Amino acid sequence: MTKNLVLSLILGISLVILLGISSTAAQEQSIPSWIKNNAKYWSQGQIQDSEFTKGIEYLVNQGIMKIPQTKPIPSQTSSIPSWIKNNAKYWSEGKITDLEFVKGIEYLVESGIIVTNIPADQVQCDPTLWDHVYHPQRLNILEMCTQVSGTIKELTPQPNGDYQIRLALDPNYKFMVNQANVDQQHGNIVLETICQNPSQLQDAVQSCQGWTSIVNIPPVGTHVIATGSYVLDLEHDRLAEIHPVSSIGVILPNGTIWYNKTIAVQNTVPVQNLGAKPDTTSMSLRIDLAEHDYIKRGTIQSMIVEVSDGANPVSGASVTVHVVDALGYTAKDFTGVTDSKGEYSLSWTISSNSKPGSFQVGIDATKDGFIPAHKNFTFDVV
Repeated sequence: MTKNLVLSLILGISLVILLGISSTAAQEQSIPSWIKNNAKYWSQGQIQDSEFTKGIEYLVNQGIMKIPQTKPIPSQTSSIPSWIKNNAKYWSEGKITDLEFVKGIEYLVESGIIVTNIPADQVQCDPTLWDHVYHPQRLNILEMCTQVSGTIKELTPQPNGDYQIRLALDPNYKFMVNQANVDQQHGNIVLETICQNPSQLQDAVQSCQGWTSIVNIPPVGTHVIATGSYVLDLEHDRLAEIHPVSSIGVILPNGTIWYNKTIAVQNTVPVQNLGAKPDTTSMSLRIDLAEHDYIKRGTIQSMIVEVSDGANPVSGASVTVHVVDALGYTAKDFTGVTDSKGEYSLSWTISSNSKPGSFQVGIDATKDGFIPAHKNFTFDVV
């Protein structure tokens, strides 16, 4: 009796799905090949249910799967029925169509086993950024606009004027990286914010000429949500990237998302911030730097990082300093904590073999109870 009831329930849900979806519309949007690979690995037991469902959530959040506006039927279990796994196997082998696979997966959404967190119509990007991407033909676009979340691990200015950010993805987005990311980026995805700095490459100058894109980049260690185009860099072994980035929001401890409203990309299509409001109880950190603007090779560069809340010095703030030389390579990294004056001092000897030119200095400051800060500086080596 119970078995018949379950079968009736499944059939009922299937009918709802069929009534709520246009077969033509579903076929117009193809499912990315990496989702099919995930289905194969899952059906073979190589990845867990949770990893597979996170990949499927991506399809729902991107609007590739259309979910009927009907009330979900509560599920008595969070486990995935075996027939769904069989469907995944058949689909990965090409024995059933995308539409048939979608119908089976929508059962998981209808029953609450998969929960969608980011409605697709709230993910917006700035398409005009592509007018300023350096050598856009090297980027194979997988999704024109998507959203990812994770923790910033490293910030590196690039010779072409872009800023490269290593992002350690949250578990529900880990499927978006590939072997190239493992080999080159320690498994992190790359976020590329374009036209951040003057280009050191002559052929890249034209891409950003007369236009500057300023996306607020939070410091290393910040939990963020980023919006942009999901691409593969064909010049770097199909490295997975979000490039160009349209916006980066800070995910605050209370779960809200904070966007710096004082910094905006020119001509930006507004990005819906998931209903979040800035945490007005938190104050923003500010960074200033005292250093030698011009320095000779073979001499000592001394710096004092000053952290404040805009009015008073902030002691006990964690500071990281990342120095990149004129060739675009890391020259020095420093970490420390501000003293009672809100200062952190550092120094090092500029190598006598360094190439003359502009050195980039990226500084991050964080402290509990404050909105973190990131600021870039330059000095010239002669």
